[in-house]
Order: sequence, then C-alpha cells, then structure tokens
Amino acid sequence: PADSVVQEIQDNGGRAFAVVMDVTKRDDVENVVSSTVSEHGRLDVMVTFAGVALFGPALDCTDEVWQRQFDVNVTGTFHCAQIAARQMVKQKSGRIITVSSVMGQRSGDRRMSYGTTKGAVIALTKHMSGEIAPHGVTINSIAPGPVKTKMWLDANPDVAASEAGYLGGIPMGRLGQPEDIANAAFFLASDDCSWITGHVLNVDGGFIA
Repeated sequence: PADSVVQEIQDNGGRAFAVVMDVTKRDDVENVVSSTVSEHGRLDVMVTFAGVALFGPALDCTDEVWQRQFDVNVTGTFHCAQIAARQMVKQKSGRIITVSSVMGQRSGDRRMSYGTTKGAVIALTKHMSGEIAPHGVTINSIAPGPVKTKMWLDANPDVAASEAGYLGGIPMGRLGQPEDIANAAFFLASDDCSWITGHVLNVDGGFIA
C-alpha cells in the first residue's frame, strides 16, 4: 500500500519514497527521520497515524491487550514526536501532529484500554507543546470520532449495529471518512496553523458535543 501511494505521488509530479517502520522500535523511527533529512535536507511534518484498537470489556482486559496498545499508541507516538522534535528544533521550524481520539476525552463501552492510551497521547501533546514552541515547532492532536477505516471495521464484530448506534449520537448524520482526518492533518501542517499549538482538534461530526 505504501508503494502504491508513492507511485501516485510520483505520477502527479511529486517526490516520494516509502520506508518500512515499526514505531515501537526507536531505531526504526530514527532511521526514517535520518533518511528523510538525508533525502530532503530537513523534516517539516511528522504525523503519528500508526495505532491499534483492541476493544473489549474493561473487566476482561488482559495485560497483553493493555501493553500492546500502550506500546503502539503511546510509546510509538512518543518515539515519533520526540525524534522529530529534536530535528525540528535544530531547524527552528516544524509541525508535529499526533492522532488521539474522542475516546481519550469521554467514556465508551469496550473502549477502556484504548481510550486510556488516547488520553495519554493528548497529555503528551499538551506537555510537549510548551517546551518546543519557543523553537518554532508546533504540536497538535487530531481526535477523530467514529471513522470508517479498515481498523475500525476490523475492531467491530457487528459493523451494522455499531454504525447504527453511533449515528444516533452524531449530529451531522454520518460516520467519518479517512479523507476527513487527512484534511484536518493538512490544515494542522499548513501555514494557516502557525499560531496554534497544544490544541486537540475534534473531527467527529459533533459527536463529542
């Protein structure tokens, strides 16, 4: 899939390359940042989209499920944000965009361990923002509501029932699409976002409101 995106970008006149990375491994993230700087001379944007969602009753959550989500969602975000920030501070510019969730801000059935990791991502975003802001680097978080990604579909045993349940609480009357989140990331990476940092942007059709 990454190679197909690279091809699409190149076909439209852009430059791109794909690198395999496990965000739980610091060396992998270091290699991606260093290869990007080597190729382009700088790192302008880091978006921490990697994540896992393992849903289930709070009383049945195992240590393995808990740890797996923290490894990817929290430690992976930490690796990407910290390593990117070190490079961006040197440059005196850059945009870091984390991906949290509305479930990091409210309760949800079968979402205890997942929501806890996303709450941690929000805390990381806010705490890091103050330290890197004086160096011209911003960090903000996108908090998606229910979005019809492959991960969301795989995590819900009864997709139709889950979708119907959510629609009753979404004033805009539909689930999100991946493009809705991509558009938010594009905004947070743009010059229009030059005076926004430490912010959590809910992209949820009004769900959390």
